[in-house]
Amino acid sequence: MYEIIKTTKFSKSYKKLDEKYVKFTHKILERLFLWPPFEKEYNVHPLTWKYDKYFSINVTWDYRVIFNIDKEKQIIYLYDIWTHSQLYK
Repeated sequence: MYEIIKTTKFSKSYKKLDEKYVKFTHKILERLFLWPPFEKEYNVHPLTWKYDKYFSINVTWDYRVIFNIDKEKQIIYLYDIWTHSQLYK
């Protein structure tokens, strides 16, 4: 089982989330503990360009949790929560 560490950016974004998305985000985070999650169901994929060390997982059709993984230490670092447009602008 992986340990999950939340960055300050992630915690701030999480607090700003509309309440209707908190439930979905919590469900996603529960799955991340048991890496790998259901990749197809949540569209887990590596990012490219300036975020090439990170992965994205869908929370809703618009919101994404951005994270990276240290497989040796079995730690998942939650970087931030962005909308699709924020991520790909």
